[in-house]
Amino acid sequence: MSTVWVVSSVLAWVVIALLVAVVLSLLRQTSELRLRLDEFDGGELFEAPDDDARLHEAVTAVAVPVVPAPAVDGTTAADPPVLTLGGLQDRPALLVFHSPGCHGCVGVEEAVEELATEAPDARIVSVLALRRDDAAAHLRRRPLPGVPTVSIDDLPRELRRPSTPSMLGLSRDGTIALLGRPDGVDGLRRAAQATSAA
Repeated sequence: MSTVWVVSSVLAWVVIALLVAVVLSLLRQTSELRLRLDEFDGGELFEAPDDDARLHEAVTAVAVPVVPAPAVDGTTAADPPVLTLGGLQDRPALLVFHSPGCHGCVGVEEAVEELATEAPDARIVSVLALRRDDAAAHLRRRPLPGVPTVSIDDLPRELRRPSTPSMLGLSRDGTIALLGRPDGVDGLRRAAQATSAA
């Protein structure tokens, strides 16, 4: 084995180690930047255990307060309405999880709003991965007319998702019938139909 070959091998491994260190540093900086962006928007990263919602699990009925949407004059209702999720319902529900600082959530609010205007078989519910006050502030900046919005903090653990964007379908009998990731208005429409048919 020549000295040149040994030196070139060692240098190659040093370069590979440096590249790995640079990639790891960039990943860390990206996550820190995401945290800062979420704080700037008044929210926080939604971090839940991976095993919160389970497919085919029955969910007992729970009353969830709807985040009060601002009225035309800018005021909000003193007593926000309550949305019952789980248990026996007249309509299935499709919960769409999103947050303002989430890069993958771009276009989710528009798709939710468009689908809600089509009056699908399933009730469309927007779930903001923010505290209730921060969710209300976000709705003042970006209202979702005709779409009930709830805060992730008000959902029971069995209805939470570990990341945004994501979605959860509740059948009429309160069973989790669908778990997935929203993919535009067509994907949401198919998810609403699948939830309704479950």
